[in-house]
Amino acid sequence: MEAKYTANLPQYAYLAQQVQAHEAQAAEKVGLSLWQLMQRAGEALFNLFDLEFVEANRILILAGKGNNAGDAYLLATHLHQTGREVVVYSVFPTNLLQGDALKAYQHAKSCEVEFSAGWPQQDEFDVIVDGVFGTGFKGELSSPLLAIFKQCERSLAHKVSIDVPSGVNANTSVVAEGAFKADTTLTFIALKQGLLTGKAVAHCGRLYLAELGIAEAFSELVKPTANYPSQQNQLALRPIRAIDSYKNQCGHVLLIGGGQGMAGAIRLAAEACLRAGAGLVSVATHPDNVAIVLQGRYELMVHGIESEQDLKALIAKVDVLVIGPGLGQSTWAKMLFATASMFTGPKVIDADGLNLLSERPMQLSNSVLTPHIGEARRLLGGSSNLAARFDVVKSLHEKYTASIVLKGPGSLIFNDDCLTINRSGTPAMASAGMGDVLSGMIAALIAQGMTPFKAAQLGVYLHGLAAQMAAKDGEKGLLASDLFVYIRRLLG
Repeated sequence: MEAKYTANLPQYAYLAQQVQAHEAQAAEKVGLSLWQLMQRAGEALFNLFDLEFVEANRILILAGKGNNAGDAYLLATHLHQTGREVVVYSVFPTNLLQGDALKAYQHAKSCEVEFSAGWPQQDEFDVIVDGVFGTGFKGELSSPLLAIFKQCERSLAHKVSIDVPSGVNANTSVVAEGAFKADTTLTFIALKQGLLTGKAVAHCGRLYLAELGIAEAFSELVKPTANYPSQQNQLALRPIRAIDSYKNQCGHVLLIGGGQGMAGAIRLAAEACLRAGAGLVSVATHPDNVAIVLQGRYELMVHGIESEQDLKALIAKVDVLVIGPGLGQSTWAKMLFATASMFTGPKVIDADGLNLLSERPMQLSNSVLTPHIGEARRLLGGSSNLAARFDVVKSLHEKYTASIVLKGPGSLIFNDDCLTINRSGTPAMASAGMGDVLSGMIAALIAQGMTPFKAAQLGVYLHGLAAQMAAKDGEKGLLASDLFVYIRRLLG
């Protein structure tokens, strides 16, 4: 039972170094030695093969020099004993092995597992297993390893990583150049936060977890660093509408954007705001855009803005602002941004609003910023290591005091000491207008009474889930507006 794995991932994540530091203590709490824990890891890996890769017969296993290699040697032994063709390539000299990893190597040798001194000449494999580094990796890969992983990349074999793909930093999510790119990763004991966001997501492929029977003991010793909420818990956050509700109780949102010739972004954001349940939605846009934004969506109240006074009159009537979709960076746009910045209620700032904010930083404690990594670079003045996404999102919050959504695979939502990693989404979201839809959704949820942080967390999740549902008809060609019907369905 302890060797089983699951795709039903838990709702908390940790630093890889927390797992390294406390796995022995957690094992001891349940009466296990580290050798027994390694045996369970080997059994879990074998169980993965027994269920997911039943047809795989010829298997190459790359082994390093630490405990990850020990797991690999035990897997090789299990596979060999069931009649599969297994070749182990130890990428470091085996005289570097110590402790349980050495014990696992000696066990594999005694069971007559085949070892290769280099890359096997017959390189047609069904599965290649990466057991090189695991949780201990940081920095860059050596030239010999880059060459080995390039060989793996060229192979048509299914790629499996043990615990952490080699070249991925499981603390920071930083991916070294040339890192092993897995189709499947089986991680152990607890989720490592660095596997769940950014480029690391693509390098993990499908992620499974084997708790090895010590997850509960581990969680009693260590506080998680991030939340990873399930669909059930996310949907439980949805605002409930009372039976006697009326539109004014559901909030009034004003969306500011749409410079001359850029009506599409503000229209998408405004309709998303309606679809996400805001009671009233107004749009402040360039006078040339009024008819275009209003066309076909007559529930919107659309205003052409020429002066600061025009905008002030609208702002006085609303509960939440969205600033930025299609705004541009003209003199007109800067006037609108400066006027909107005086609003003391909650704001959602996206797109050109973020670019203008980077020119005049301010404290925005009651607001949400939704940058992608390029916008984050401008907001931080280009000084940060943007590959370290957890550091980026915390630096943004420290500078602007807002709730931050750092968009991308495994979007990060951060405020104060609360960090959420989003688990919804699809590559189909690489499409124009998706960010505009998200900003409108978050504003609508704030208007209905949610805090900016909770609205951002739920909005990001529903946005990704709606895209997943819409993408069932095909990932390529998905339009941002295709999400509207699913957003409405998900919010109930």
